[in-house]
This record gives sequence, structure tokens and C-alpha cells, in this order.
Amino acid sequence: MNKIYDLIVRNKFLINGVGHEIIIPSGTRRSLKKVTLKVRGNNNRLIIGRGTKITNTEIRLDGENNTIELGENCQFKSGKIYLKNGSNKHIRIGNDTTVEGAYLLTDEQANIEIGRDCMLSTEIMIRTGDKHSILDLHSRKRINHAQDIFIHNRVWIGRGALILKGTRLQEETIVGAKSIVTSSFNTANIIIAGCPAKTVKENIYWDRKLL
Repeated sequence: MNKIYDLIVRNKFLINGVGHEIIIPSGTRRSLKKVTLKVRGNNNRLIIGRGTKITNTEIRLDGENNTIELGENCQFKSGKIYLKNGSNKHIRIGNDTTVEGAYLLTDEQANIEIGRDCMLSTEIMIRTGDKHSILDLHSRKRINHAQDIFIHNRVWIGRGALILKGTRLQEETIVGAKSIVTSSFNTANIIIAGCPAKTVKENIYWDRKLL
């Protein structure tokens, strides 16, 4: 295991295995502060785009041929990004997306994709699986397999929202605070809210500025 400590900004990188790629532009390295990176397995990739800032975050990248990628000019202020086990999986966050605080977790052979210029508040959880098994009473077969999560460009997710397996959100969607999202929404420019989340308003778009 290779251990790399950056005492200036209190980063800690723990690398185990072979063939990994850690791609961080030289000008971006100073924008990582209090980041813990743990990589295990083989041939995994972490890609951090130019101008991206990550603070107070733990990143775990396990398995084989898996990828975590944050685009350019992103902000990830606190939380966890866990890609655990499996192979040929990915977590991708698009350019200009900001995250105040979130926990991203992939289970099994499922992926998380977050598009460009999204805005995520704090205390958000995005996970592709349930961690434990649910079995059919008669067949005894498991029925709660992990599923991909796809969040399109320009989605605003409110504080404390829970985004679960199989979710698909289109452009210009707003997710209300404390909502639980469990399904796909095929319409853009909507507000969804509730437990489970439902469409509560249509024909909207949002702006980061208070106009």
C-alpha cells in the first residue's frame, strides 16, 4: 500500500493495488483540502477536472476498472463519494456542478451520473442500492437489485433529499427539500416534492441568482 500525505492541506491518499490512474491537474491540487482518498483493487481511475475544488470529503474507489470523474470548475464541499466493488462502473459529475454536502454510493453493477451545472444542497444521499436483500416469498429470489441513477444537466436538489435506485431526472428539475425520489421523471422543467416525490409544478426553470 502506498500512502501519500499532504500536510499543508491535510489530504491523505491510501493506494492499494496496481494500474490505478489519479489524474489531477497541477493547478487544481491546491484546491483539494482535507480530502481522504482510498483506492483498492486494480486499474481504477480518479479524474478531477481543472478548477474543481473538493473539501472535507472522503473518496473510496474499489474494484476493477472503475472510474470516479468530477468535471471542470465543480465544487464538492463536504461528504462522501463511494464506488465500492464491482467492475467497469462509474460515478460522473459534470462541469460547473456544485455540491454543498452529499453522500454518493454505488452498489453492485450500477452507476451514478450527474450532469452539468447542477446545484446540490446539504445532507443529500444518492445511492443505487439498498445494501440488504429483499426476497420473493415464493421463489426465494432477490428482487431489489441495484439500478443506475441519472441526473441530467441543471438539476437543483434541495436539502436532505434522498435519491434512490432507478431515478432519472430531466433538465431544469427542482427536487424539494427532504423529498424521497424513487422513480423516473420524463418531463423537464418541473418541481417534484414529497415522500415519494411527485410533480407539484410544471413549466419552470431556475437560476442560481436571486433575481
